Amino acid sequence: MCLAGLAAAGFGPPVITDGRPGGLRLYPEHIRAAHALARPPEVTAAAALVVDLDAGQALYSRRPAEPWPPASTAKLMTALVVVRHADIRRQVVVSARAAGTPGSRMGLTAGETLTVRDLLYGLLLPSGNDAAVALAEHVAGSEAAFVGLMNETAAGLGLQGTRFANAHGSDVPGQVTTAADLVILAQAVLADPLLSQIVATPSAQVGGRTLANTNELLGAYPRVDGVKTGTTDAAGECLVVSVTREGHRLVAVVLGSRDRYADARRLLDFALVGWQWHNTGLPDNALAWTIGPDGVAYRLRSVAASDLFLPRWQWTLVQPVRSLDAAAVLTGTLPVGTLTWTFAGQPLAATPLTVWPGP
Repeated sequence: MCLAGLAAAGFGPPVITDGRPGGLRLYPEHIRAAHALARPPEVTAAAALVVDLDAGQALYSRRPAEPWPPASTAKLMTALVVVRHADIRRQVVVSARAAGTPGSRMGLTAGETLTVRDLLYGLLLPSGNDAAVALAEHVAGSEAAFVGLMNETAAGLGLQGTRFANAHGSDVPGQVTTAADLVILAQAVLADPLLSQIVATPSAQVGGRTLANTNELLGAYPRVDGVKTGTTDAAGECLVVSVTREGHRLVAVVLGSRDRYADARRLLDFALVGWQWHNTGLPDNALAWTIGPDGVAYRLRSVAASDLFLPRWQWTLVQPVRSLDAAAVLTGTLPVGTLTWTFAGQPLAATPLTVWPGP
């Protein structure tokens, strides 16, 4: 690359070009933004991962395959197994064993009757270990049998670094997961309408109780809609968090953190500021019009336009290029050309163009 233009000569700030006519021109703000993405934030977490689910792209990664105790993030698998094997309207009679489960609780008592749906709220909002065991016994007859279903489901999802030993995530030797596996698990949970609704709920009234969600980012960080906290002595502070922006979802996982919410905020800020989705449809400007051989102005439209995911700084350098077929009939319904989005002269996405029907 070479420097072109000098501020001292009155031509503005230095510009970096790639030396080709019409090639990429980078201004100082582009360089600063690119460097910022190359310097991810410092976090206290032992392992962390941020993934844009629709793009299938990791935006931050720190030991994503490192085995780690799941703590209560294991309850995401518990919930997923329950909705796949139980009628959420069924009544569950809470056993003495479930009611006496130590650790975080929703406050169940032996002999109490609640629906599966109610217990899912108790499982995912206050992170009730008692709810986990009650659900496990209802679905599989025993917690041990239910754990077998958890591991079968994990294998079916391709969670290669995950192994469960109980339904609630309390520390047990050999019970592990990874940040990468938790992203996949969170995606499966969020794809279920009921579970997606529950993990986004700040509080709920269940069985005469007010259940508060342990995820402190709900309502405190813009567009957070889940997913699950977890804390044990072995695991430290853990968090799986989801943010939905303009119809696209970002999932961040923090494991073994000393301050999970500060870590998550830094990672989410880094990802949301650094990358952006953009629609690749035809802009509403001069590109949307063409003059036909008959001298009439025809309005164009793009067909099946999709979104494109790029670092935010690159979008000011992405250009739409319209190419029309000179032989195309502008009064028909067939494609008359193509709109191609390019970066540094390289095509990123293309969509067919047709003529807008009507006047």
